[in-house]
Amino acid sequence: MAEESNGLDDRRTGAWWAQGQEPDYRATLANERTFLAWSRTALALLASSLAVLQLVTGVPEALRLALSCLLAALSLATTVLGYAQWRIRQQRMRMGLPLGHVPVQAVLTAAFLVLTGVVSAVIAVSPGGR
Repeated sequence: MAEESNGLDDRRTGAWWAQGQEPDYRATLANERTFLAWSRTALALLASSLAVLQLVTGVPEALRLALSCLLAALSLATTVLGYAQWRIRQQRMRMGLPLGHVPVQAVLTAAFLVLTGVVSAVIAVSPGGR
Protein backbone atom coordinates (compact mmCIF):
# COMPACT_ATOMS: atom_id res chain seq x y z
CA MET A 1 0.00 0.00 0.00
CA ALA A 2 1.46 3.33 -1.07
CA GLU A 3 1.54 6.11 1.49
CA GLU A 4 -0.01 9.42 0.60
CA SER A 5 2.19 12.47 0.86
CA ASN A 6 0.93 15.03 3.33
CA GLY A 7 3.13 17.78 1.87
CA LEU A 8 5.47 17.66 4.87
CA ASP A 9 7.97 15.18 3.48
CA ASP A 10 11.58 16.21 3.11
CA ARG A 11 11.72 17.02 -0.60
CA ARG A 12 15.27 17.91 -1.52
CA THR A 13 14.94 18.10 -5.27
CA GLY A 14 13.27 20.66 -7.46
CA ALA A 15 12.76 24.35 -6.80
CA TRP A 16 14.07 25.69 -3.47
CA TRP A 17 10.61 26.88 -2.45
CA ALA A 18 9.28 23.34 -2.74
CA GLN A 19 12.03 21.76 -0.63
CA GLY A 20 11.70 20.88 3.02
CA GLN A 21 8.64 21.79 5.01
CA GLU A 22 6.48 24.87 5.01
CA PRO A 23 7.77 27.09 7.86
CA ASP A 24 5.55 28.70 10.46
CA TYR A 25 3.63 31.44 8.67
CA ARG A 26 4.65 34.01 11.31
CA ALA A 27 8.34 33.46 10.51
CA THR A 28 7.60 33.66 6.79
CA LEU A 29 5.69 36.92 7.20
CA ALA A 30 8.42 38.38 9.43
CA ASN A 31 10.99 37.47 6.77
CA GLU A 32 8.80 39.15 4.14
CA ARG A 33 8.47 42.32 6.26
CA THR A 34 12.25 42.44 6.55
CA PHE A 35 12.56 42.15 2.77
CA LEU A 36 10.06 44.98 2.35
CA ALA A 37 12.17 47.13 4.70
CA TRP A 38 15.20 46.46 2.49
CA SER A 39 13.07 47.45 -0.52
CA ARG A 40 11.90 50.70 1.11
CA THR A 41 15.50 51.58 1.92
CA ALA A 42 16.55 50.90 -1.67
CA LEU A 43 13.71 53.04 -2.99
CA ALA A 44 14.67 55.90 -0.66
CA LEU A 45 18.29 55.69 -1.82
CA LEU A 46 17.20 55.77 -5.46
CA ALA A 47 14.92 58.78 -4.85
CA SER A 48 17.82 60.49 -3.06
CA SER A 49 20.02 59.83 -6.07
CA LEU A 50 17.54 61.56 -8.38
CA ALA A 51 17.04 64.42 -5.91
CA VAL A 52 20.78 65.06 -5.72
CA LEU A 53 21.05 65.01 -9.49
CA GLN A 54 18.15 67.42 -10.02
CA LEU A 55 18.11 69.66 -6.95
CA VAL A 56 21.67 70.11 -5.71
CA THR A 57 23.17 73.27 -7.18
CA GLY A 58 26.29 75.24 -6.49
CA VAL A 59 28.40 72.09 -6.29
CA PRO A 60 30.85 70.92 -8.96
CA GLU A 61 29.03 68.66 -11.40
CA ALA A 62 31.56 65.85 -10.97
CA LEU A 63 30.96 65.74 -7.22
CA ARG A 64 27.19 65.87 -7.70
CA LEU A 65 27.35 63.04 -10.23
CA ALA A 66 29.60 61.00 -7.95
CA LEU A 67 27.15 61.36 -5.07
CA SER A 68 24.18 60.52 -7.28
CA CYS A 69 25.92 57.44 -8.72
CA LEU A 70 26.98 56.28 -5.26
CA LEU A 71 23.39 56.57 -4.01
CA ALA A 72 22.12 54.66 -7.07
CA ALA A 73 24.76 51.96 -6.57
CA LEU A 74 23.81 51.65 -2.90
CA SER A 75 20.17 51.34 -3.97
CA LEU A 76 21.05 48.50 -6.32
CA ALA A 77 23.22 46.77 -3.72
CA THR A 78 20.48 47.10 -1.09
CA THR A 79 17.93 45.58 -3.47
CA VAL A 80 20.14 42.62 -4.35
CA LEU A 81 21.26 42.02 -0.76
CA GLY A 82 17.71 42.29 0.54
CA TYR A 83 16.49 39.66 -1.89
CA ALA A 84 19.47 37.41 -1.17
CA GLN A 85 18.88 37.67 2.58
CA TRP A 86 15.17 36.90 2.16
CA ARG A 87 15.82 33.88 -0.06
CA ILE A 88 18.60 32.42 2.10
CA ARG A 89 16.56 32.75 5.28
CA GLN A 90 13.39 31.40 3.67
CA GLN A 91 15.27 28.40 2.31
CA ARG A 92 16.96 27.74 5.67
CA MET A 93 13.62 27.93 7.48
CA ARG A 94 12.13 25.43 5.02
CA MET A 95 15.00 23.00 5.61
CA GLY A 96 14.93 23.43 9.41
CA LEU A 97 18.47 24.87 9.48
CA PRO A 98 19.80 27.69 11.66
CA LEU A 99 19.41 31.08 9.96
CA GLY A 100 23.16 31.65 10.07
CA HIS A 101 25.06 34.89 9.81
CA VAL A 102 26.12 36.81 6.72
CA PRO A 103 28.38 39.88 7.02
CA VAL A 104 25.98 42.03 4.97
CA GLN A 105 25.62 44.61 7.72
CA ALA A 106 29.38 45.19 7.85
CA VAL A 107 29.56 45.67 4.07
CA LEU A 108 26.65 48.13 4.06
CA THR A 109 28.12 49.98 7.03
CA ALA A 110 31.36 50.47 5.09
CA ALA A 111 29.39 51.68 2.05
CA PHE A 112 27.46 54.16 4.19
CA LEU A 113 30.72 55.45 5.67
CA VAL A 114 31.94 56.16 2.13
CA LEU A 115 28.60 57.84 1.39
CA THR A 116 29.02 60.00 4.50
CA GLY A 117 32.44 61.10 3.24
CA VAL A 118 31.06 62.06 -0.17
CA VAL A 119 28.12 63.94 1.37
CA SER A 120 30.57 65.78 3.64
CA ALA A 121 32.62 66.76 0.60
CA VAL A 122 29.52 68.06 -1.17
CA ILE A 123 28.58 70.12 1.90
CA ALA A 124 32.12 71.44 2.23
CA VAL A 125 32.27 72.76 -1.35
CA SER A 126 28.70 74.06 -1.53
CA PRO A 127 28.21 77.81 -1.02
CA GLY A 128 25.97 77.30 2.02
CA GLY A 129 28.38 74.82 3.64
CA ARG A 130 31.15 77.31 4.37
